[in-house]
Amino acid sequence: MTAFETIADGVHLARIPMPSGMLPYSLAYLIEDDRGRLHVVDPGSPTDEAIGALRAAVDALGRTPADVAGIILTHLHADHAGGAAALHAATGAPILMHEREAEAASALARGVPAPDLEEWGVPTDRQAEVLAAVTAPVASVLPRVDRTLTDGEPLDVPGRRIRALWTPGHTPGHLCLHDEDADVVFTGDHVLPTINSGLGLGGPTATNPIADYLAGLRRIGALSGRALPGHEQPFTGLAERCAELAEHHLRRAREVAAHPAGTVWEVARSLTWTGGWDALRGFTLLSALSQTALHRDFVDGGGLDGE
Repeated sequence: MTAFETIADGVHLARIPMPSGMLPYSLAYLIEDDRGRLHVVDPGSPTDEAIGALRAAVDALGRTPADVAGIILTHLHADHAGGAAALHAATGAPILMHEREAEAASALARGVPAPDLEEWGVPTDRQAEVLAAVTAPVASVLPRVDRTLTDGEPLDVPGRRIRALWTPGHTPGHLCLHDEDADVVFTGDHVLPTINSGLGLGGPTATNPIADYLAGLRRIGALSGRALPGHEQPFTGLAERCAELAEHHLRRAREVAAHPAGTVWEVARSLTWTGGWDALRGFTLLSALSQTALHRDFVDGGGLDGE
């Protein structure tokens, strides 16, 4: 599998190594405009190896850092936004993010809120492990955002029609991008080809991330074109994958609804998890507990009404 490839006319993919070991790489995208400039979607992790991989992709196109005109972030997690500050320093290109994600990033910069593990019923001997994972997905140095985007706003990419689509759930201000002319949808971590993205991983929100995510799936599932995700590989069948993800979360909500009593820990350990409950450690354990709490709130808020 090559580190760099062309996906569509003027749209290129770069596989950026990830240091965590959970996944081998994230996917950055380099979009050419009609002035010969590049616009980078999700530059990747903040490591020297990751930054070097992105620079190699720029070189492969016969360009220099001075040709980078914009840095667009689908969301604030380190494997997508972590390299943005270094790329900005090398290029001077502005960093763009949805306005709600910029608010979340500012809040998280003041401290990542920890869940109430006593209320969740987490055993004392597992609490330190869970607390240590709270900051895991967030960029250690959140980039300064130069301009925020609103839902439906066209990006300033000369010669291309690309719209920013607000798809909260994974994080409060997650963005997908729709390039109408290339007929591709940059899905970030909102829709991945085989992985079920964690939800609620960007700090507290006034709305339920499960409900937000399901609404975003309906919106993105209505688009045609090839999906360009933040991990794994580009894929077709976007509508079918969105429907599959929606059913996954509705099925999980039904599982939670079948266990109305008990703590979050007790309910979570009764559910079906890929690889099994006993295999969950650190961040994956925190994510499972968070998902369970969110699904309980979704059910209590009438999310399954009408089924």
